[in-house]
Amino acid sequence: MKYNNALLTITSDSTADPFILCRFDKFYLTFTAGSHIEIWCSPHLGNFQKTCTRHSIWRPPPDTPYSGDLWAPELHALNGRWYVYFAADDPKHGNPSHRMFVLGGPPSHADPCAGPWEFLGHLRGLPNQWAIDGTVIELDGKNYFVYSGWPLGDHSGSHKVQELFIARMFTPTECDESRLPTRISTPDRRWEWSGQSGINEGPQELKSPHDGGRQWSGIVYSCAGSWTKDYKVNTIQWLGGDPLDVRNWRKGNEPLLQNSRGHGPYGPGHGNFITLDTGDMVSVFHATDNPTDGWNGRKARVQRVVFTQDGPHMGKVVGRQVGTIEKFLEDVADVIGSGGSSSSLKDLGRDILREFKVVLKKF
Repeated sequence: MKYNNALLTITSDSTADPFILCRFDKFYLTFTAGSHIEIWCSPHLGNFQKTCTRHSIWRPPPDTPYSGDLWAPELHALNGRWYVYFAADDPKHGNPSHRMFVLGGPPSHADPCAGPWEFLGHLRGLPNQWAIDGTVIELDGKNYFVYSGWPLGDHSGSHKVQELFIARMFTPTECDESRLPTRISTPDRRWEWSGQSGINEGPQELKSPHDGGRQWSGIVYSCAGSWTKDYKVNTIQWLGGDPLDVRNWRKGNEPLLQNSRGHGPYGPGHGNFITLDTGDMVSVFHATDNPTDGWNGRKARVQRVVFTQDGPHMGKVVGRQVGTIEKFLEDVADVIGSGGSSSSLKDLGRDILREFKVVLKKF
């Protein structure tokens, strides 16, 4: 199959850990702002930052156990209400005290930027464990919470290993505390390590469109050091059955997306996937302009996702960056004209020409 991996940068400011969803013909972006929670909103994805409105929806009171290093907020509509899940620490204890917290917002039929928002506390039911990057996924009609954590029982603060865990959710604010979360991934591939740090983080749900009977469902996660150019993305496929049984998950043997040796952007990772109403997808993730930028300048980027009989495909490496939405459209048009493209990709091109005014099928 033919795949065009053109990449478009949609924010000029650093927007690490971008999470975008579509609702009301608008795109809503949350990202790591550090000291507070922001939502940026725009009807346009291609020139998102130039057209967005910015809303600071919540700032923690100073010197509280959840006022330090707010990381990776995500906006979800569940059971008729908006929620934001985020990690934060106690400034008195620093990074080892990172835990998952929840904000409750307006009804999900209302614009989340309008508020009001309230602090609902810890996500209940999780163990006393270092935890970040939490997300909500749906499998067989049930909600599960997936997050990155230190090994259960490890309170050493060594920061050497981060693993992925899954827990059943009873409500948007409570997980099943009657059983410990299941570890579904540990950094057991050489390329999941940076120096002495083995990292699995930033889990996100990914499901294939129901195209020709080929269905893929699972999690895409980030691995290696987010401060390096070697940050990358891999997959864990759900094979069916009980999601709390580790035997029902299969990790990919090679990264879905990683740094290209020939060009930037660098260190792709920690984003999510937008499902268009045509069934086609784009991936949103952060990456830096330069290989030595570290945590600085992690801007939101967009690249296409397609599915083969083996699962999701993104060309294996970060695509070549194009400077304008027009050029991105030309590249998509080149694929459409290549003779190997489906009618759904033609629909995708038309959707992009409408400046990505689409809605998530799950809503």
